[in-house]
Amino acid sequence: MKIINIIVRAGVFSVCTSLGLLSLSSQVHATTDLEQGLQAQSNGELVSAAKYFQTAAESGNSEGQYQLGLLYAQGIGIEADFAKAKILIQKAADQGHILATEWLGLQNLSAAPAWEEEEEEEDPEDDC
Repeated sequence: MKIINIIVRAGVFSVCTSLGLLSLSSQVHATTDLEQGLQAQSNGELVSAAKYFQTAAESGNSEGQYQLGLLYAQGIGIEADFAKAKILIQKAADQGHILATEWLGLQNLSAAPAWEEEEEEEDPEDDC
């Protein structure tokens, strides 16, 4: 009976170890995609950079999300889509990415508050 328990425990340990290694390997792959994206970007290969950043972003890499978001915001190497840019950069900020948080803050500051909009001039004849 003890042997069966040992075998079962070893099997569970093996499954847990395998799952942990798979998770780690996906993060390593995301880092590789990120590095390749940054290299492509520095070489001016922006379409390739966008593809690498896309893969890294889909793996949950915050830097990949941020970089892809910037490309979407600027329409560089990929069709401009400000809504997608904000979603990606927000995901990066939610993971603690400082530059993503700063970018979102700047976007909020640049949007004119409703109280700063010009009010329509009133017709002086309406004061009667």
